[in-house]
Amino acid sequence: MNNLHINLNELTNPSRVLKQTKSLTDSGIVKKLYISGLYKDGLDENYIYDDGRELKRFPLRSRKLSKNFFVQIFKYLEYCFKVYQFYKDKNIGMVNIHTLGLLPLGLFLKYMYKAILVYDTHELESETNGKKGFRKKLGKWMEKSLIKHVDMTLVVSESIADWYAKEYNIRRPSVIMNAPNKRELKVNNHFRENLGIRDNQIILLYQGGLMSGRGINLILDAFKARIDDKVVVVFMGYGGLEQDIKSAANTYHNIFFFPAVPPHIVLEYTSSADLGISLIEKTCLSYYFCMPNKLFEYAMAGLPVLVSNMKDMSELVVRNNMGAVVSDFSASGISQAVDNFLDQDLTNMKKNAYQVACDNAWEVQEQKMLAAYKNMFEQKGIN
Repeated sequence: MNNLHINLNELTNPSRVLKQTKSLTDSGIVKKLYISGLYKDGLDENYIYDDGRELKRFPLRSRKLSKNFFVQIFKYLEYCFKVYQFYKDKNIGMVNIHTLGLLPLGLFLKYMYKAILVYDTHELESETNGKKGFRKKLGKWMEKSLIKHVDMTLVVSESIADWYAKEYNIRRPSVIMNAPNKRELKVNNHFRENLGIRDNQIILLYQGGLMSGRGINLILDAFKARIDDKVVVVFMGYGGLEQDIKSAANTYHNIFFFPAVPPHIVLEYTSSADLGISLIEKTCLSYYFCMPNKLFEYAMAGLPVLVSNMKDMSELVVRNNMGAVVSDFSASGISQAVDNFLDQDLTNMKKNAYQVACDNAWEVQEQKMLAAYKNMFEQKGIN
């Protein structure tokens, strides 16, 4: 069958979508796979990944209008219309939506295309950071109303699977974690070579989106207050807090900024650090239940990790002795946690982290995902 994956973003760094779609085409589960997203200046409107997968970014006439709620609805409807029109003759047999906002479109296409509908969540969709008030209530109502019409739901952590099953009284979704492909454990030195960091300094790496809710300001405050430079922090990524980090890096000798690198080489840079840090803040239930792909990227590079006490993430770290959990979520608490971390057996933690990464690598997640699809097809009598 032909498969359509629909997204409500520009797909500038679609690592999870690309891994999933490649697995689906390589396995032969789908014949032709289409990926849909939003167009933005500077990006390719059309892109062919390989013989089985092609991307279409749709330009919207309404894109430059205001972000007023009702204007946003108009933009959404324009996108939905374009997606429906473009793919209606492509013999789509399965539609995958990758965010809560696309549930109405997904359900519409399910019946118009007579297709299977897969709700492929990237987080706890109705409980995300910044979602509140009327929009949160609307999203929750929409998800609760429509999710029972979905043929299969996929989630990224065990707690999120439990939540969906209990909250909506549905069959427990399959858990497909966003982990990198397995790679040989090797060490690189890109940060020291490019940033002038000494060999005797320990590099603590923050890798990912530079935005609120990730403990970035606390990490900055912690390192601004540190007296020695035995441990330095490198921020690698992009986002709204990038300028704050660059300003701090220009002032403090133990803070560094490194721009984001393409997904296919990111682990080459991750393996240039000594420790990883992921301080997700409990600003929403989705964050509390999260299992970040960055955690597995650190681990696949053999980095012991320092994490906040988010449920699934901290339990994984403690259970496998692959790092430490920050108990005092303040600048001074983070600084103390860094110092305490250095007193641990980091060699053993490095080994444990890499083993956890291999045990949960995409090759493992891929088999779980393909099994979920095959089970769904069997239940529907599809060969």
